[in-house]
Amino acid sequence: MSTRRAEIVDVAKDLFAARGYAATSMRDIALASDLLAGSLYSHFRSKAHILELVLLPFFDQLIPGQRAALEAGSTGAEEVEDMLRRVLAVCAAHDAELTILHYDWAHLAEIDELAEVVARSSETLELWEQALARGQADGSLRSEVGIPTAVRIITSSIHGVLDRRRFGTLADDAPRDVDALADEVVASLVSGLRTTPARV
Repeated sequence: MSTRRAEIVDVAKDLFAARGYAATSMRDIALASDLLAGSLYSHFRSKAHILELVLLPFFDQLIPGQRAALEAGSTGAEEVEDMLRRVLAVCAAHDAELTILHYDWAHLAEIDELAEVVARSSETLELWEQALARGQADGSLRSEVGIPTAVRIITSSIHGVLDRRRFGTLADDAPRDVDALADEVVASLVSGLRTTPARV
């Protein structure tokens, strides 16, 4: 991607995160990029194309980390913990992308041109399901907690603890070390799913 094209994508990313995808027009992106609206189409075929260029690199970091957690050869509970830490670190580094996915998902999932984004999002959920299923199969995670429910709890919790739009105005929302935040989330979630305490 050319430097100018990358600059426009970054401008669009910030606009999508601040205003929402539907409320951001090509004209808005062009004005913020010091371009005429029509000249954007020499760089991108559509607004959805720009959003795809914003979101796919995020999944390109997220999914390999999830796969690496599954390939560690640990118990399922340990894989879930490792995956949670890896996912939280990637999401913490991509605030705008996470905001767009969280607040605009219902709209984005209906756009045919974003089929690859939807497929990648589904893959992330499937990888969570695999780790949880392994944990239940090897006895390291409680079987009475349904896997779909556990996936929703984990992914929603990651979104929640990193959600600056919803919680960013709170006085105690000072920037925190990502590893320390991951320790809190693991203590809150994974410990409750385990059949036995984690090995020290």
